[in-house]
Amino acid sequence: MEQTENIDTQRMELSKNNLIKEVKGKNRLSNVFIAMNIVSGIIPFFIVVWIVGMLMDGTVTLDKIIIAGVIIAVFQIMKAVFYVLSIWKAHDSAYSSLAELRVNILEHLKKLPQSFFQERKVGDLTNIINHDVEQAELYLAHVLPEITAIKSILIVVALSVIIIDWRMGLALISTVPLVFLYLSFLNKLWVKQEKTYFEKTRQMSEDLVEYISTIPVIKAFSREEKKTQNVLERMKSYIIWAKKTTIGTSTPMSLLTLFLEGGLIVLVIVGSILLINHEIDIQRFILALILGGIFSSSLAKMAAYHHFEIVFENSMDNVNSIIGVLGEKRPEKYQNLETGDIEFKDVNFSYNEDENILRNVDLVFKENSVNAIIGTSGSGKTTLANLIMGFWKADSGEITINGRNIDSMSERDLSSLVSIVQQEVFLFNLSIEENLRIGKKDATREEIVEATKKAQIHDMIMSLPQNYRTVVGEGGTKLSGGEKQRISIARTILKNTPIIILDEATASIDPNKEYLIQKAINNLSKDKTLIMIAHHLSNIVNADQIVVMEYGNVIAKGTYQELLGTCKLCQKMVKEQTKVDNWKIKGVVQ
Repeated sequence: MEQTENIDTQRMELSKNNLIKEVKGKNRLSNVFIAMNIVSGIIPFFIVVWIVGMLMDGTVTLDKIIIAGVIIAVFQIMKAVFYVLSIWKAHDSAYSSLAELRVNILEHLKKLPQSFFQERKVGDLTNIINHDVEQAELYLAHVLPEITAIKSILIVVALSVIIIDWRMGLALISTVPLVFLYLSFLNKLWVKQEKTYFEKTRQMSEDLVEYISTIPVIKAFSREEKKTQNVLERMKSYIIWAKKTTIGTSTPMSLLTLFLEGGLIVLVIVGSILLINHEIDIQRFILALILGGIFSSSLAKMAAYHHFEIVFENSMDNVNSIIGVLGEKRPEKYQNLETGDIEFKDVNFSYNEDENILRNVDLVFKENSVNAIIGTSGSGKTTLANLIMGFWKADSGEITINGRNIDSMSERDLSSLVSIVQQEVFLFNLSIEENLRIGKKDATREEIVEATKKAQIHDMIMSLPQNYRTVVGEGGTKLSGGEKQRISIARTILKNTPIIILDEATASIDPNKEYLIQKAINNLSKDKTLIMIAHHLSNIVNADQIVVMEYGNVIAKGTYQELLGTCKLCQKMVKEQTKVDNWKIKGVVQ
């Protein structure tokens, strides 16, 4: 197990390094423009000092001044042109990377198993897609060009001073090793702080997403709820920690200043000695001082931008925590897939190592039959449906459709065979028609109307001001639970798969609409294999097969009448359902 974890860690680290290399690689052309910009800006200094030298020697002429002026003007124009090109290319690469990263993340999320989304929170994933990807754009468009420019300046200036006099050149770069040695020490401190920062930011994002999504519950229990205060306390704690971190970061930077300016001080001392001994002239000394000042200030900027390097790497680490996760490997699309019996063969499944959800399940759902799965809460009913849909893979055993293992099917092929209407229906913030077309994107208006009529929702849609063009709101908030459920059923009718799973599909339906929905389900199930997960037993009386689940085991199978005579759990459920149906409030409020 430990060896496997080490391999996974190494793979993720390699994946992150490749991601960083790929993202940074998009700025190669921008880096070339930046280097040309720096060289174009340094050359005029040499020309100016050359003119100053001729003025001091008395050898300057008008022609030489004009030539020097023209050369300086040309290089200044080149500097401006290369600067514009570098900024344009840097921003072009940055926004391309931003879009590409988000598209890659979203495409990769579709390939990940359902277990990934149980382990990761919505707030965490949202923070990565928004905040961390934005950090990549900020780094590529602003930070990386600056870092590249600074590195170019340091190299060009150091070489220039060495050319002027190798002793002053060595003096200028003498403290550079100390700077990078001290930065490597600070790097360990900053990396740890940044990880803590990102963790606290992630936690705050998760708290806010959860808080906003549960406001109705919080308001309902406003007298006793402590959630608001807890969220505010964690936000205050985050602010206090951020302030302390800022102080802890700025204090070591003050000591770094000593090393940053040390090279210039050594240069002044060495240059002065050489000047006194007449080993260099005043022009070279002045030029070395000018370049030394540029070198020192650039080195200071380099140290400041080092922090952004750490932030960027942390952001890429977070992005890689999604992209670097291996997706489900499914084969290419099969041709001419046909439906048939659904068979579970000794299937075992668990969401984690501590608890088995399904144990040695053997089942057959015959083609074009109506089946029901009943049982107590947590018995594994919905898990059976999720396995058929391919949301999870069985730990052992196999599930087949028409004799073919569903693990060997492509996602598109499995989707073409099986549809599910879940208890929790999600609708996109689009029109009703666009939500329906998810079932069949090229459906005609006649097909859409026919499907909604079968689902008993057409009349309601037509009563809306914009009928089928009505936007349903985020998650379908403008519709009732029953209305969303019927639209989901209509969407499934449009998809027209041979196998349909109803996971408590009538749970949100108004009692006076239940008969109509049952009629819609009957229309839906014609010439199809129907699997219903139900608690209300009156809905499954006519099922061809009822499967009774308890603690992850199939304890009985048969028709309604057969189970009433042989299955104690089924008898108990019928008895309790009868009590619920006949339940009345008898107390009187005084």
